[in-house]
Amino acid sequence: MSRQRIIDIAASQNGEKESPPNSNKNKFGAWYGWNGYAWCAMYVSWVYDQAGHPLGHIDDDKGFRDCNSGYRYWKNSGELTSSPQMGDIVLFSWNGDGKCNHVGVFLKWVVEGKTFQSWEGNTAVGNDSDGGQVMLRNRNATSVRAFVSPKVLGVTAPIPVSESLKKGDRGAAVAEFQKLLYDLEYEITVDGYFGPQTEKTVKKFQSDFGLNATGVVSPVDLGVMETEVNKPKVPDTKLTTGAYYKKGAIGEVVLAIQKALNKNGAKPLVDEDGVFGNQSVEAVKAFQKKKKVTVDGIVGPETLALLGVKVG
Repeated sequence: MSRQRIIDIAASQNGEKESPPNSNKNKFGAWYGWNGYAWCAMYVSWVYDQAGHPLGHIDDDKGFRDCNSGYRYWKNSGELTSSPQMGDIVLFSWNGDGKCNHVGVFLKWVVEGKTFQSWEGNTAVGNDSDGGQVMLRNRNATSVRAFVSPKVLGVTAPIPVSESLKKGDRGAAVAEFQKLLYDLEYEITVDGYFGPQTEKTVKKFQSDFGLNATGVVSPVDLGVMETEVNKPKVPDTKLTTGAYYKKGAIGEVVLAIQKALNKNGAKPLVDEDGVFGNQSVEAVKAFQKKKKVTVDGIVGPETLALLGVKVG
């Protein structure tokens, strides 16, 4: 079976590392012809090639080496899917900003529509996009930019990503617009599930902005959300340098912060969902108070160090 072959090849490289460490030099980059560069995409290209399904010329003759160009290529060619299968490609966006930071090979859902496993290159616990080795990782759907069902598999046509999103939908596209509404200070949970509460919030947003209050998120609705979120704001000089995470942030680093807060005795325990909401803010403030540092609910370099969370 083609998909099983892809997974077998991906898994056969478990533990493969750069040599020397932190050099980005490895067998995948050497095969691709770009040794010494970030190589998560080259690993995926190598896996598909070895499995007998070369991806073809995306960035180069052997496939792709840039996650964003891969995303643009597959979006334009209609290969994105809302229902990933074993062996499909998964593109990640850690900050929920639409930029692709990493890529892997989808294995299976752990919790349908919420958490899954994927084989990835150039990763490690604590350094998702530049960790230097091949690993099987557990991921949240909220960190996904897109799933891809490459046509080179020739098995089944991908289930296309709908232009509109409606009640009952799940996945990264849902989490993306939920995050936009959250940034606009609407009452919403960024969990990648379009449930009744999300539908209610969408209707509220549509009414507030003079849109047709259908509860269905159309491309027009998304455009209005993005425009409102991206309106110029007074810059927060505190957040211009270093790594800072505050209310509204999503992704793997937020998940690591939540786990560290719970490990450090958060009461009540914080939901480990990768979404920096009110519960996380209060837990951070309590932790900062206990450590006698500035109590602002923002996780900057000092708080990250005290929590033992490493970024990038």
